[in-house]
Amino acid sequence: MVGKEMTELQFTLLDGMADDYEDVEQLYLYANRQFAAETEANIQFPRMLIEVRFPLRLIVDEIANMLREGYIEAKCSNDEELAPLSPMNFTVLHHDWWGPTDKGTQAWKAYPSDESLNA
Repeated sequence: MVGKEMTELQFTLLDGMADDYEDVEQLYLYANRQFAAETEANIQFPRMLIEVRFPLRLIVDEIANMLREGYIEAKCSNDEELAPLSPMNFTVLHHDWWGPTDKGTQAWKAYPSDESLNA
Protein backbone atom coordinates (compact mmCIF):
# COMPACT_ATOMS: atom_id res chain seq x y z
CA MET A 1 0.00 0.00 0.00
CA VAL A 2 2.26 2.74 -1.22
CA GLY A 3 1.13 5.75 -3.20
CA LYS A 4 -1.25 4.74 -5.98
CA GLU A 5 -1.74 1.24 -4.53
CA MET A 6 -3.49 2.73 -1.50
CA THR A 7 -7.27 2.76 -1.61
CA GLU A 8 -9.30 5.91 -1.03
CA LEU A 9 -10.48 4.52 2.32
CA GLN A 10 -6.92 3.77 3.47
CA PHE A 11 -5.81 7.27 2.50
CA THR A 12 -8.86 8.77 4.21
CA LEU A 13 -8.15 6.92 7.47
CA LEU A 14 -4.49 7.99 7.43
CA ASP A 15 -5.52 11.54 6.53
CA GLY A 16 -7.86 11.58 9.52
CA MET A 17 -4.96 10.61 11.78
CA ALA A 18 -2.47 13.04 10.24
CA ASP A 19 -2.61 15.59 13.05
CA ASP A 20 -3.68 13.58 16.11
CA TYR A 21 -4.85 10.18 17.34
CA GLU A 22 -8.37 9.10 16.44
CA ASP A 23 -10.85 6.44 17.54
CA VAL A 24 -13.31 4.51 15.36
CA GLU A 25 -16.10 7.05 15.89
CA GLN A 26 -13.96 10.01 14.82
CA LEU A 27 -12.63 8.11 11.80
CA TYR A 28 -16.15 7.14 10.73
CA LEU A 29 -17.29 10.76 10.92
CA TYR A 30 -14.16 12.01 9.17
CA ALA A 31 -14.39 9.47 6.34
CA ASN A 32 -18.02 10.36 5.65
CA ARG A 33 -18.05 14.12 6.01
CA GLN A 34 -18.73 16.49 3.14
CA PHE A 35 -16.03 19.16 3.21
CA ALA A 36 -17.60 21.42 0.56
CA ALA A 37 -20.87 21.72 2.45
CA GLU A 38 -19.06 22.65 5.66
CA THR A 39 -17.80 25.86 4.11
CA GLU A 40 -21.38 27.11 4.14
CA ALA A 41 -21.53 26.85 7.94
CA ASN A 42 -20.31 29.68 10.13
CA ILE A 43 -18.93 29.97 13.62
CA GLN A 44 -22.36 30.60 15.13
CA PHE A 45 -23.95 27.62 13.41
CA PRO A 46 -21.27 25.02 12.79
CA ARG A 47 -22.34 21.77 11.21
CA MET A 48 -20.89 18.67 9.72
CA LEU A 49 -22.85 17.00 6.95
CA ILE A 50 -22.55 13.23 6.73
CA GLU A 51 -23.03 11.13 3.62
CA VAL A 52 -22.22 7.49 4.24
CA ARG A 53 -19.65 6.62 1.60
CA PHE A 54 -17.81 4.17 3.86
CA PRO A 55 -20.00 1.96 6.09
CA LEU A 56 -18.81 1.41 9.64
CA ARG A 57 -18.06 -2.28 9.00
CA LEU A 58 -15.63 -1.34 6.18
CA ILE A 59 -13.88 1.18 8.39
CA VAL A 60 -13.47 -1.31 11.26
CA ASP A 61 -12.23 -4.02 8.86
CA GLU A 62 -9.74 -1.61 7.28
CA ILE A 63 -8.47 -0.43 10.66
CA ALA A 64 -7.76 -4.06 11.58
CA ASN A 65 -6.05 -4.61 8.22
CA MET A 66 -3.90 -1.49 8.57
CA LEU A 67 -2.93 -2.53 12.10
CA ARG A 68 -1.85 -5.97 10.86
CA GLU A 69 0.06 -4.43 7.94
CA GLY A 70 1.89 -1.97 10.21
CA TYR A 71 0.45 1.29 8.78
CA ILE A 72 -1.20 2.35 12.03
CA GLU A 73 -0.75 1.49 15.69
CA ALA A 74 -2.83 1.76 18.82
CA LYS A 75 -1.60 4.74 20.84
CA CYS A 76 -3.97 4.58 23.81
CA SER A 77 -7.02 2.76 25.10
CA ASN A 78 -10.20 3.99 26.75
CA ASP A 79 -10.08 0.92 29.01
CA GLU A 80 -6.65 -0.64 29.58
CA GLU A 81 -8.16 -3.53 31.57
CA LEU A 82 -10.65 -4.57 28.89
CA ALA A 83 -8.62 -3.42 25.88
CA PRO A 84 -4.89 -3.44 26.64
CA LEU A 85 -2.62 -2.18 23.88
CA SER A 86 -0.43 -5.24 24.13
CA PRO A 87 -1.26 -7.83 23.16
CA MET A 88 -3.70 -6.25 20.69
CA ASN A 89 -7.23 -7.59 21.03
CA PHE A 90 -8.98 -7.06 17.70
CA THR A 91 -12.43 -7.69 19.20
CA VAL A 92 -12.30 -4.45 21.22
CA LEU A 93 -10.89 -2.03 18.63
CA HIS A 94 -13.63 0.44 19.51
CA HIS A 95 -11.76 1.20 22.77
CA ASP A 96 -8.50 2.18 21.05
CA TRP A 97 -7.15 5.41 19.59
CA TRP A 98 -4.75 5.06 16.65
CA GLY A 99 -2.08 6.98 14.87
CA PRO A 100 0.03 6.28 11.80
CA THR A 101 3.38 4.53 12.03
CA ASP A 102 6.35 5.81 10.01
CA LYS A 103 5.29 3.36 7.30
CA GLY A 104 1.75 4.79 7.34
CA THR A 105 2.98 8.38 7.23
CA GLN A 106 5.17 7.59 4.22
CA ALA A 107 2.24 5.93 2.42
CA TRP A 108 -0.01 8.90 3.23
CA LYS A 109 2.57 11.37 1.88
CA ALA A 110 3.05 9.28 -1.27
CA TYR A 111 -0.65 9.36 -2.16
CA PRO A 112 -1.26 11.55 -5.23
CA SER A 113 -1.97 15.12 -4.08
CA ASP A 114 -4.76 15.61 -6.62
CA GLU A 115 -6.67 12.91 -4.72
CA SER A 116 -6.57 14.90 -1.50
CA LEU A 117 -9.86 15.11 0.35
CA ASN A 118 -9.30 18.76 1.18
CA ALA A 119 -8.78 19.90 -2.41
